[in-house]
Amino acid sequence: MRVLRRSGDPDLAVRVAGETDRGVPVVLVHGMASDHSTWRRLAAALRARGRAVISVDLRGHGRSGRARDVYRLDDFRDDLAYVLDALGVAVADVVGHSLGAHTALRFAMLEPSRIRRLVLEEVPPMPRDEADLSEGIAMRATLGEQIRGLIALARNPFPVIRFDGRMGDQIVAEFDVCAPHWWSELPDVQAASLVISGGEKSFLPPHHLRTLSEALPDSRFVTIDAGHSVHRDRAAEFVAQVDGFLGH
Repeated sequence: MRVLRRSGDPDLAVRVAGETDRGVPVVLVHGMASDHSTWRRLAAALRARGRAVISVDLRGHGRSGRARDVYRLDDFRDDLAYVLDALGVAVADVVGHSLGAHTALRFAMLEPSRIRRLVLEEVPPMPRDEADLSEGIAMRATLGEQIRGLIALARNPFPVIRFDGRMGDQIVAEFDVCAPHWWSELPDVQAASLVISGGEKSFLPPHHLRTLSEALPDSRFVTIDAGHSVHRDRAAEFVAQVDGFLGH
């Protein structure tokens, strides 16, 4: 792992495989309470295709530093921008899961010219109105997902051990506020996008992800009935979808 040292903001750990100045690299951004290691299978497939891969540990996760006070969604977005700047990457393809997907989407809204292709796995949308809030679709795992998560935890406990538990309530609180302006900015995204839903097994209702996909200018929508962690629980199908979408 390479650690990008900063003064005033948390240090950020990244794993870089391949030459990022040759072609368009792929940036992988994990979900909450995970880290870069969740992408090992996808990263190996991308490297076999000759793609450079940058796997990020978000602040408060893995080997990255922790926030001094609170965690905000825009801070994760700005961290992603910092990683690309520090590595000299002008344009990238980005794959994100859950919080990582939301982070990537915020970055694509802020700097649309810097993302060529965007894969959004189980991306939690901001609530549009009180009706969305009443559905309670913030990042809260179902029982089935908790069980699958415990199995994954037994296999690799380090991401959870290193996770800053203060983050959970702070981030969920941001998803408990109506944000119609967030939806109004989705048309600013220039990247070709692939939105992947985990289907009815996920706590995120698929129709919300489909609506999000339809709001993006150039997007396709795919369902893989796996629950919230598609890349973990249906890895072969996930890799095939991403590999076909990203190309070379």
